[in-house]
Amino acid sequence: MPISSSAHRKSVRYPCAGGLSREGYVKDNGVLQQPLELLREELRLHRRAMDYTSCGIVIADARLEDLPLIYINESFETISGYSADEVLGRNCRFLQRDDRDQPAVQILRDAIRKRESCKVILRNYRKDGTLFWNELFMSPIFDERGELTHFVGIQTDVSERVAAEEALQRQRVELARALDELRDAQTMLIHAEKMNALGQMMAGIAHEINNPLSYVYSNIHSLRGTITDVFDAYNRLEALIQAEAAALAESAAKIRSDADLDFVFADVGDLLHASLEGLGRVKRIVQALRTFSRLDEAEKKLADLHEAIESTLIIARRTLGTKIRVVLELDNLPEIVCYPAELNQVFLNIILNAGQAMPEGGVLTIRGRDLGDRVLLEFSDTGIGMTPEVKAKIFDPFFTTKRVGEGMGLGLSIAYKIITDHHQGTISVESAPGAGATFTIILPKVLR
Repeated sequence: MPISSSAHRKSVRYPCAGGLSREGYVKDNGVLQQPLELLREELRLHRRAMDYTSCGIVIADARLEDLPLIYINESFETISGYSADEVLGRNCRFLQRDDRDQPAVQILRDAIRKRESCKVILRNYRKDGTLFWNELFMSPIFDERGELTHFVGIQTDVSERVAAEEALQRQRVELARALDELRDAQTMLIHAEKMNALGQMMAGIAHEINNPLSYVYSNIHSLRGTITDVFDAYNRLEALIQAEAAALAESAAKIRSDADLDFVFADVGDLLHASLEGLGRVKRIVQALRTFSRLDEAEKKLADLHEAIESTLIIARRTLGTKIRVVLELDNLPEIVCYPAELNQVFLNIILNAGQAMPEGGVLTIRGRDLGDRVLLEFSDTGIGMTPEVKAKIFDPFFTTKRVGEGMGLGLSIAYKIITDHHQGTISVESAPGAGATFTIILPKVLR
């Protein structure tokens, strides 16, 4: 072990060994000197202190190239498994073996270069190859002239602490993941409850409308037949009168003219046709409500995406208004196995968002293509588009660009989970400010 300077010896404050007192000191050229035995005892005490500490202590010679070790204590041998004969004269880097691409190694190198103290935690390896985490405090030693002479390193095996910290970090990650899953489950539960309530409401409305609609529809069909029979009977009576009595024929003609029966006969047909057309539209809306809600289709089944999208458009028609033109390019789109009610919710969210992105009107184009074992759907609008910042967060739960009270920001996040988690598909968006947006959905034809 290197001997410290006389300045260091002057700093000793404990009683001298062997019962010697200050009176036992001798003067050399007027300078007070310790007897040789006191110096030896001091050295033995220092060595015992170094050996009995639980920390590994090493000293490297900074005056020699590659900073070879010139001293290690017993604790270093215990921690590393290396003996003094195997270590002295070597640079301490052998403890890292080939694992030298560590940020802490670079910090240590920078501190040595700058001749500064540092504290790092390194991955080190014992003689038997086992890993241990080494908390190293390294400090430079300068002589009385301020010249760097040595580096001293104090090493502590903190493997248990690092293992505990890593376990704690894993627990934090697991807790964060569990929290995310809980939030997702809560979001989907809210969604499920809303969809269930919406589906029940739609099914109830459809049922209530369908009942009177059925008999009105039937009655108008009957009325059309009855009016046709009445017109036919009147025409036959008029023809008979004209054949038998000229005076009565003239009266019948006057009745026809006064009642404008020719117009009535033509107009009743138009009225009945228009009424039946209107009832047909109501019937299609009711069917769309029932198709959209699909309470009887909670399980996966074979579904027609073309029909699903058209029924969703009927539901969204009022929101889209008359300024937005919808173009469908869904020819030859195959049926797929899916959860129809969930996909309808996805389609509705995308369609409504497209409508809100075109406040002054525009075009919504919905395309579908068969990709073999998958199908592709594209929803392209000519709206205001999105900034990169909005695009990056568009599928995040509770993210919304709407004003407070206009939306919760759950629609597209739920759509993302429905497509990716429930249907093993993908959903993405391409958009730029002023260039509209295109949502692309890819779905497998058969769910695993």
